[in-house]
Amino acid sequence: MSDPFGSLSAGVLLNGLNETLAALERLDVDAITTGLSEQLGDLKAIVEDFDKLAIDERRNTSLHVRPRSPTERFLQPLIDSTAAVLIESGAYIRPLHSSIQVTADAREQGLWIESERRLENQPWYLETSLALGLHTRILRALFTAIKLLKVQHLSFTDEEAQFTSLKARSSLSCRLVNDLGLARKTLSLITEEAVNYDATIAVEAITATEAVTLHVPDVVNRHFVIPRPIRACFTGRKTELAKLDAAFHDVTKSTQQRFIIFGLGGSGKTELAFKFANEYKDKFWGVFFIDGSSRENASSSYAEIATIGGVEPNEKAAKNWLTTRDLPWLLIIDNVDDEETNLEELLPGGDKGCVLVTTRNPSHMTHGNAGDRYLELLAMEPKEAEELILRAAEEPRPWAQAAIDSANSICKALGFLPLALVQAAKAILKGICDWPNYLSSYDREIRRIRRNYHGRNRSITRDKKRVDDDSSFTVFSTYEILYRNLEDSPREKCQDAVELLHVFSFFHFQNIRLDVLINAAINPLKEEQQQRQDSEQERELHKKLQSPRRKPWGMFFRELRAYFSSQMTTPPPLPGVLRNRENLGLEDLEDEVQDRLRAALSVLVERSLVTRQERSTGRYSMHRLIHKWVRERPEMSTSHQALWCQVSMATISSSIRRPPHGDSEPENQARRELLPHITHVRECQAELDKTLAENALRAKPLWPLKKTYGKLQVDQDVRFSRVYEETGHFEEARDLQQRALEYVSVRLGPDHPIAISLSLLLTKTLWLMCEMEKVVRRMRATHQLCVDTWGDHHPLTLDVTETLGSALSMQGKYTDANALHVANLEKMKRLYGDKHQKTLEATRNLARVLNRRMEYNEASRLFQIVWEGMKETLGPTHLQTLTSLEDLSSSFVRHEEDNPDPNLGERLLQSRADLMFVYEQRKERLGKEHPYTLLSRLFLARVESAVGNNKEAEKIIREGLEVAERNIGPQHLAVLMAKCIHAEVLVKLKRFSEAERLFYMLIDRSWYTKTVGEDSDHPDRLANIWFLAMCLEQQGKWEKALELCREFLVGIEAIGGRGLGMNHKMYPKVMKKIPELESKLAEGSSFKTQPFRDNEKGRSVRVMIEEAWVEDIRTDEILV
Repeated sequence: MSDPFGSLSAGVLLNGLNETLAALERLDVDAITTGLSEQLGDLKAIVEDFDKLAIDERRNTSLHVRPRSPTERFLQPLIDSTAAVLIESGAYIRPLHSSIQVTADAREQGLWIESERRLENQPWYLETSLALGLHTRILRALFTAIKLLKVQHLSFTDEEAQFTSLKARSSLSCRLVNDLGLARKTLSLITEEAVNYDATIAVEAITATEAVTLHVPDVVNRHFVIPRPIRACFTGRKTELAKLDAAFHDVTKSTQQRFIIFGLGGSGKTELAFKFANEYKDKFWGVFFIDGSSRENASSSYAEIATIGGVEPNEKAAKNWLTTRDLPWLLIIDNVDDEETNLEELLPGGDKGCVLVTTRNPSHMTHGNAGDRYLELLAMEPKEAEELILRAAEEPRPWAQAAIDSANSICKALGFLPLALVQAAKAILKGICDWPNYLSSYDREIRRIRRNYHGRNRSITRDKKRVDDDSSFTVFSTYEILYRNLEDSPREKCQDAVELLHVFSFFHFQNIRLDVLINAAINPLKEEQQQRQDSEQERELHKKLQSPRRKPWGMFFRELRAYFSSQMTTPPPLPGVLRNRENLGLEDLEDEVQDRLRAALSVLVERSLVTRQERSTGRYSMHRLIHKWVRERPEMSTSHQALWCQVSMATISSSIRRPPHGDSEPENQARRELLPHITHVRECQAELDKTLAENALRAKPLWPLKKTYGKLQVDQDVRFSRVYEETGHFEEARDLQQRALEYVSVRLGPDHPIAISLSLLLTKTLWLMCEMEKVVRRMRATHQLCVDTWGDHHPLTLDVTETLGSALSMQGKYTDANALHVANLEKMKRLYGDKHQKTLEATRNLARVLNRRMEYNEASRLFQIVWEGMKETLGPTHLQTLTSLEDLSSSFVRHEEDNPDPNLGERLLQSRADLMFVYEQRKERLGKEHPYTLLSRLFLARVESAVGNNKEAEKIIREGLEVAERNIGPQHLAVLMAKCIHAEVLVKLKRFSEAERLFYMLIDRSWYTKTVGEDSDHPDRLANIWFLAMCLEQQGKWEKALELCREFLVGIEAIGGRGLGMNHKMYPKVMKKIPELESKLAEGSSFKTQPFRDNEKGRSVRVMIEEAWVEDIRTDEILV
């Protein structure tokens, strides 16, 4: 290849450019001519560079290229592309010069140039301008690529010349990347703006230039020293590799560049470092390795490097040799995990080289200074982990779906940890187990080893060796070493760390909060103080009572017996770090516990046994495998597991205040986040109880051991039930509360204040489950106990009366409910005052009864008082305040109002904004699918419908119903109410058939038996009968509407008992509607209505539903 650059001579093109620029100077100076002149000047400059290159190479060839060599393979496409671009540029320059020449001649002769004949308005001008700009960009990229190939082709013997060449190469590489980016951008622009432009030559030129960026290495790698090859199954981690590449992008910087990779053992830190070194070794003259696991190993590794450098085989000589190398090198310092190791001492001095450190200790990240400085290597992405285990197991392609599904399950169980996945793959590859059975085989192996380890004739040394030799446990060996190191340390923070590790292993592995642990320590003191305050308040309240009753003697003796029994029981078993051994005060204890917890947690974080999720909020997590290993270590007997499970349970329980205290916003939020921890620890407890029972049967004891249930368990049940109830898990809350209530009622009596408080707690849960019949029965019995033991005016009696009145209201017994609430409210005001929370809640209960009785104005007035009082007392975003605002806003959606408020429209718009606020607050704090959040969304939809946005309302209700039916069941009153509102909206949208089906379903009595029993009727059912009648009337189905109105009258007479239902405002409306329907029937057909008989309870609802379905089917058949 004698003259590869001969085709780059561009004398003809240069002449054309010079003539065109000269013609441009004859035109008036404006933005167009100035821009074009600059563009042509840039093109001329790069063309001159190529012309000069061709001349210089012809006179003195600097690049001797062998035929078919790699350099020729990349150089020739560059030269061919350059020649093609130069020719294409000439094809654009010639007509451009002619047009400019004609325009300039006309201007000099004084002729007027019409607008459409101006240069910029010519149809070809846009493409010409863009094409010449693109050619300029591409030619610059081609010229830089050719220069880069020339520099790369040169060879030097001394390091200084090599380093100079390297810097030039690095500079050209950066420039080439920039030139290519500009060329691609310009190409994209011209293809959009000039649709007829043929971009073939441009694309080929860019492709040839891109190939050079892949071919030319930054430096020739002379030394590549790592202890083992990369695993063939390595996959993924592309984002992490890109971060490392960015950190060491410019290896010629005049400062030592350091980057830290940290993460838990088995996460693939070393493998990632080796992969980076292998992928980017052409950046570095040498790649070297240091074993940083101990100071001695590091010194030995440096001695090996010294041998490579031909200097004395010691650490100092090796470091000196590295710092005197001008060419870039990469030093991998691996596994700097020992807390006694000072990373600063392992680093070479000077300002040369790149250092990549892997460690479990995140505190080492302060040594990083390159790029992002450090990288926390987390578990793999699910798809990457799935591919890794399948490749490592050498699963034949294409992968069967069954294998993929099994791999996914294994990856999830092993926490997507690379080392664990590779070991699982090896077990499958060796035939020890197959894909579907790996996890069960793994668990069986752990149980077998633990069983043998704790057997009567065990050999501890033999079993330890068996565990150490088992490949299934290799991933855990590093954790076990760390654990034993902590266990053997006499330092307090290490002992605290071991205990926390055990406690966390029975928590859920994510979102372990520091404040929860602190609360577990200080809540006992808070509750002692609260108990004293409650006793003082109780004494003050008793002073306000007229003739307060004394505690019965029988109750006194039962309390005394319970007290002596409690003195014999052990206190809740908390970890040492949370115990108040020195009887410190609240503030001192909080400071002490916080300091010790932070010290212990820092020990765990440094070893990556625990990960800090959020530094500012004190949230921590454990990897799934560590979580499982700590809980199921072979050294852990079942009894030890049961002990730590109980300690964990006591820790969670102590962090929860006994109801009703601990109602602040932060406490509410912290409690709701405890649900996963409570669920996990109770699941572990159930599994351990089962194992202990099986062990007891095998041991054949002389007398059977029975699990105890006492004060400690009652306390835990009550606290846990609070979390279950607040998170919408009502059945779990009910079961725990029932168990606690039964125990307390037997030990202290059903009329004891604790038993009554538990009964109220259970009633609240039953209420949320819409078990209104059970609520009423329980509250009637509890109310009688309170009256008999404590009197009508006792605070407990007032609380029970409020609950009873509200339950009666839900059953439609409005007169009885109203009477109870009115009388009780006056007693509340005398006892607590107008602004007390209990008084405000009693006012709200009365307002709800009035709202259901359609006394809307008075109800809204009372709701306004309650909301303002709650906002002042508890704050605008407290859950009770939000409930009061929800009640107030919903009270402006009114049915069948005789004298509607003229300002109702404005009130509804304000209600919509208020309900949106309630919804957003609940969604943020309770979650999108919490029952209360769904309820606020439903009320918002109701208001949307009231202001005319029926389509939006229907969409909101439909989405919410799907979630509500799934979470709380189709028979819940809130779900039935949502369906009723949905049907009302459908009527407004004229979707009568859908509305009818919903209404017919809603008037079935079976939906309401949990609320009112088998023999009573419910006001919601009667409301649905009325809405269905009105729906049918709009369609002209007067006969069925008339039958439903008669059914309504029969039902409303029975509601409330003693004929009180006829006092409801709906009764006269329905009585008025019946003659209207009879008149329409008489006018519209020859049908003669039958006289209404008192003993006729209307036709069977089932028959009416069946008729409706038959009619719908017939209609559908006709439509088909």
